[in-house]
Amino acid sequence: MATKTVSRKQPKADAYMPLIRRFPLKQIKDDAAHAKAVEIIADLMGRKLDDGASAYLDTLILLVNRYEDESHTPGGTHLSPREAFKAIMAANNLSQAQMGKVIGSESAVSMFLSGERDLSKSHIKALAARFRIDASLFL
Repeated sequence: MATKTVSRKQPKADAYMPLIRRFPLKQIKDDAAHAKAVEIIADLMGRKLDDGASAYLDTLILLVNRYEDESHTPGGTHLSPREAFKAIMAANNLSQAQMGKVIGSESAVSMFLSGERDLSKSHIKALAARFRIDASLFL
């Protein structure tokens, strides 16, 4: 009597474990680990991800944000608004043009840094939201 072979498809493994092996999800403690994490985020963003990769990306973004909040945001209230602005630019390696995109006006950044004008309330709100900092830093 002939037997019939039934082929069973193996469930497709998701990308979670390979991503964990590439960069484990743990507290980011230095700029080198931060750079690697940002590189992985950039690689994954905009791609169609399975559930595992999506969960990995969400968690990695949270870890990067936490590291940036703790390590790349000026903590002292002794900074002038311009000094705080420059410190944020330096810590995040951003140009005046890139900061202009954050607040919506490159010319406003230039004028603010040269002392010709202050930041508007909408500029301050945009900075506070983007860098998760207290708006009073710029007042």
